[in-house]
Amino acid sequence: MAAFVHAVEQRSYVAAGRLLGISSSAVAKSISRLEDDLGVRLLQRSSRQFGLTEEGQSFYERCRRILDDVRDAEAALHDAREVPRGRLRVSVPHLVGTTLLLPRLGEFVAAYPEVELDLRLDDALVDIVGDDVDLAIRTGELDDSRLVARRLVEQHFVVCATREYFERHGSPLHPRDLSAHECLHFRFPSTGRLQPWAFRRELGDLRLPTTIAFDNSDGIRLGVANHLGVACLPVYVARELTKTVPLRAVLTEFVEPRGSLSVVWPSNRQLSPKVRVFADFVIRSFDEGTPLVGRIGSASFS
Repeated sequence: MAAFVHAVEQRSYVAAGRLLGISSSAVAKSISRLEDDLGVRLLQRSSRQFGLTEEGQSFYERCRRILDDVRDAEAALHDAREVPRGRLRVSVPHLVGTTLLLPRLGEFVAAYPEVELDLRLDDALVDIVGDDVDLAIRTGELDDSRLVARRLVEQHFVVCATREYFERHGSPLHPRDLSAHECLHFRFPSTGRLQPWAFRRELGDLRLPTTIAFDNSDGIRLGVANHLGVACLPVYVARELTKTVPLRAVLTEFVEPRGSLSVVWPSNRQLSPKVRVFADFVIRSFDEGTPLVGRIGSASFS
C-alpha cells in the first residue's frame, strides 16, 4: 500500500523506492502484486504516461487516509513516550492510600497534569491482571508470577488502644494477658481470614479474643478511636490516629516487623510512561526512614 501511494505522489517508481529505501523494481513488483490481489488495474503505465485508473483514484484516496491515520497514531505514541498522559488505574489498600499516598499526591498531579488518575481505595485483593489495573500498592508477601514487584518499606506494627480504654481495663504486660481484653481484628475481605497480630513467632499460636472483626481497615481504626478495644495497627495508622485521640502503645517488646509494602504491575505489559512515572513517584515517596512506617516505642503515644 505504501509503495502504491508513494509512486502515485512521486509519479515515479525510482522516487518512491528512494523514500521507502528499496529499488524501483521492488516498488513495481509490489504494485503488481497489489493489482493481482485486488483483481483491478490501478495505474496506467507507459513510457510517457503515469496516471491512475478510475479504480486506482478511489483506492488511492482511501489508502492515503489510512496511511495518514497510521502516521498520526505513531506520532501520538511517540509523544506519549515523552509526555505521560491518559487514564492510570491504581489500586491501593484503603488506609495506605488515605494515610500515606494522598498527602503526597498533589506533587504528582502538579507534575503530570495530563495523567488522569483512577484511584481505587479497596482492602479486597484485586486481580491486577484480570481487573485491568495498571499499578497497585500491596501489603504482605507476593507470590503471583504474573506481577513485577518493587519493595517499598518494611511494615511495623503497634498494639495499642486509647488511654480511656486502658484506664478501664488495665494494661497487658504479656500477650497472654490479652485474653482478658476486648480485641479488635481485621478480616481480609477476599479470604475471610483474620489478619494475624505481629507478635514474635517464638511466642507460638496466641488465641486472642475476637470481640469485633472488621472487613474494612477504616472500621478497625474507628473502633480503636471509639475506645472499643485493643488492636494491632500499622504504625502509620496509629500515628495518624493520635492526632484525634490519645493512644497508648503496649507490648512493644513482643512485636516484630511483618511483611512489607510493595508497588506492583503486570509483567506482561510494557511499562508505559504514565505507569513508569507513577511507580517512580511512589518509590521516592516511601522512604524507609520516615516515622510513618518505622518502629515506635511505648512512650511514643504518651
